[in-house]
Amino acid sequence: MTPNKAATWAFLAGGGELGDLMRNKDWSNTSIGAPDQWTPSLRATVGVCLNAHTPALIWWGSGHVMLYNDAYRLIIGDKHPKALGSEGRAVWPEIWATLGPRLKAVLTRGEADWSENELLLVNRRGLPEAAYFSCSHSPIYDESGGIGGVFCLATETTDSWLRRRQRQELEEAGRKKELSLATLFEQVTVGVAILGLDPAFTVELATPFYHQVVGRPANQLVGKPLLEALPELAGQGFEGRLKQVTTTGVAYKSGETPVHLMRRGQLETSYVDFVYQPRYETNKSITGVIIIVTDITPAVRARQRLESNERLLSAIIQQTPLGVGIFSGPEFTVEMANPTICQLWGRTHQQVIDKPLFTVLPEATGQGFEELLQGVYKTGFAFEGHELPVTLERNGQLKTVYFNFVYDALRNVEGGIERTMVIATEVTRARQDRQQTEVSEARLRSLFQQAPVAIAIMRGPTFVVELANPLICTLWNRTQAQLLGNPIFGVLTESAGHGFEELLTGVLHTGVPFVGHELPVPFQRDGQVQPVYVNFVYEPLRDRPDGPISGIVVVGTDVTEQVLIRQQTERLLVQERELNELKSNFVTLASHEFRTPMGTILSSASLIGRYNGPDEDDKRERHVQRIKSAVHGLTGLLNDFLSLSQMEQSTLHGCPQPLHIVTFCQEVIDDMQALIKPGQRIVYTHLSGEPAVSLDGQMLKNILINLLVNASKYSANGKAIDLSTAVAGDQFQLTVRDQGIGIPDADKDKLFINFFRARNVNHVSGTGLGLYVVKRYVDLLGGTVSFTSQLDSGTIFTVHLPLTPPSHENHSGD
Repeated sequence: MTPNKAATWAFLAGGGELGDLMRNKDWSNTSIGAPDQWTPSLRATVGVCLNAHTPALIWWGSGHVMLYNDAYRLIIGDKHPKALGSEGRAVWPEIWATLGPRLKAVLTRGEADWSENELLLVNRRGLPEAAYFSCSHSPIYDESGGIGGVFCLATETTDSWLRRRQRQELEEAGRKKELSLATLFEQVTVGVAILGLDPAFTVELATPFYHQVVGRPANQLVGKPLLEALPELAGQGFEGRLKQVTTTGVAYKSGETPVHLMRRGQLETSYVDFVYQPRYETNKSITGVIIIVTDITPAVRARQRLESNERLLSAIIQQTPLGVGIFSGPEFTVEMANPTICQLWGRTHQQVIDKPLFTVLPEATGQGFEELLQGVYKTGFAFEGHELPVTLERNGQLKTVYFNFVYDALRNVEGGIERTMVIATEVTRARQDRQQTEVSEARLRSLFQQAPVAIAIMRGPTFVVELANPLICTLWNRTQAQLLGNPIFGVLTESAGHGFEELLTGVLHTGVPFVGHELPVPFQRDGQVQPVYVNFVYEPLRDRPDGPISGIVVVGTDVTEQVLIRQQTERLLVQERELNELKSNFVTLASHEFRTPMGTILSSASLIGRYNGPDEDDKRERHVQRIKSAVHGLTGLLNDFLSLSQMEQSTLHGCPQPLHIVTFCQEVIDDMQALIKPGQRIVYTHLSGEPAVSLDGQMLKNILINLLVNASKYSANGKAIDLSTAVAGDQFQLTVRDQGIGIPDADKDKLFINFFRARNVNHVSGTGLGLYVVKRYVDLLGGTVSFTSQLDSGTIFTVHLPLTPPSHENHSGD
């Protein structure tokens, strides 16, 4: 066997047992290798560790290989010598959760740490044991500047820590004992004071409770004569009793004694139990007085309140209009009976007191009341009787009367039943009144059900239906089962949100009835909501004349038929009046419109006869044209009247036919040339879409001519009139734009009314039918007409018509 080369290294010299072990250990089997492979920094640290007199340990490398000295060997116990050269996790698995993170922090970040008297649960002698350690961990830097390991100095402090803790515990126990003895006097739950024997009875000592009783802090009490500290005690007799005790040596006791003390700046009366006890020295001589006092003010006050309450309760019982009696024992001896119960029994107080109940009231026996009282006395369960009949002697005769009463058990402090009590009131008259009321209510209910008008009663802020007669069920179209007990608008949902809730609430709050006349109310009829006209009254309901409003009576009548008949009559009258006005307007208009062209024809015809010369052809032609123009005007006027007549009689129907809109508009423009003013021209543009459409050409022509005639009539000479058309999808659009006088804003909403003319066209002839005719034709074709206009700038009329495919059937107009 070759000698261990480690023995030749100087850094391993010495070191006691661990030095010898390191020199002779085969390090080649460890993760750090033989000592000749160790870094200089490790060698130097191992030399320091081996020769240190305190426990030292090296954790080397990432595996934390352990190298330690003789002093550390004592710490690891049975883990030595196997621990030498082993990795730390294998040696200390039980505490590695604590050690591992610390060593990692030192190795990776160079963070040295220190712990003192740290408790660790270690296993170094085969069993887990609690031990205390103080240790430090410092980084060991290698030649590269990195950290190669951790140097640890450790000291086990278990014995010293335990001795110190034991000493602390003993000291703490001593302090507690001293404190207990010192504070025993302070913590006594009664007031204790020691007075000197001097004539002024100087207060030598007083417990906190005594300070509390007399209302003085220690600095105002201890060391001062009693009456100087508590001057309010003078004249209350306490000083004389103190002198009596010091003179005679006999203690003085007093219970529930009132004492007047100054507290919070005012004199208060307290109640105390106290003892004046002579204080003796060992030679039996009296050296002062010990005062022991207990404040019993709360208990006295409570008893006084109880006594006061008992007196009050007794007064209430004696004065209450209810009959009250208390019976003792199973014989139900009358122990207490107030005047009311004596009156109900028909006996005097002297006749009933201290006597068994059914001896006093023999006529009440055999009516079941003995059994009821026995049941309450035995079980403790109260019995309540409502309008029970009892036969009693009244004025020498037996008479059946009715009572509401309660039998109840009265228990003692242990919970046992010793007494029973009755509280009773006679309800004979009330029962008779109620029966009469029930008869009256039955009659009223019968009348209510048979009433010829609809009646309902509703209660509370949600208007819960309490009563509803058949007629109101018919009016509301609901059954009584649906209505009764439910909020009205939870049932009549179709009527909610129409203002009736607010009307009812107003009546409920103000007490002012509301009368509705022919008001439309939405109700369900034949599966849909329809307006029903009703005359009704909301009347506030009070349960007594001067009481609060508790509900509302609703009385109503369905007047729908009468209202509809009247409305129809009114419409007919309006139509007749409008027809008369129409006839009058027509006659006036026709007279005016016919008179002017007829005058023109007559004057031109008479003048033509005068122009016979060959050079007067131009004059004759001018008058011929005037006659033609007048005839055209009359023809247009007659056509308007004819169209109006046909539309009013609903004889016109739309007849869609194939139509080329561009050709159609050009032909209409050609016809219009003779009708427009001098210098005016109609500019036509087809904006977009296929021009071949299907429309009623005659109706469209009438629409277009009327719009173009108006555009010419209300525009100045020489002004252009723009006409445009467009086809988009299934819609045809026609637009006529002029530069005329425009339409006043105030007249725009009446523009399509027959015979209506705007206020700014009185100087221009016209019938007021043109736009009316346009609107009616547009309606017949299922379209819309709209316009925009500005005074003195012109007007734009736009017509939209639905296109009907040529293959479809014709549709009739309105």
